[in-house]
Amino acid sequence: MFRRKTSGVSAAETAARTMQAAGQKIAGERGGRAANKVTSALGLGRISYCNKPDCPDCN
Repeated sequence: MFRRKTSGVSAAETAARTMQAAGQKIAGERGGRAANKVTSALGLGRISYCNKPDCPDCN
């Protein structure tokens, strides 16, 4: 039988991150912004990155 995951990321976050990565790979920064609009409209959330290289939330 299938077991439910007890830890890790949610399916919504996985989908949002996958779309974000695909958008950035296809169209760069502009594609990432477009992917954020789509995932936000679908209720999956947005992916945002800051410009600090030592940010613990982004790394």
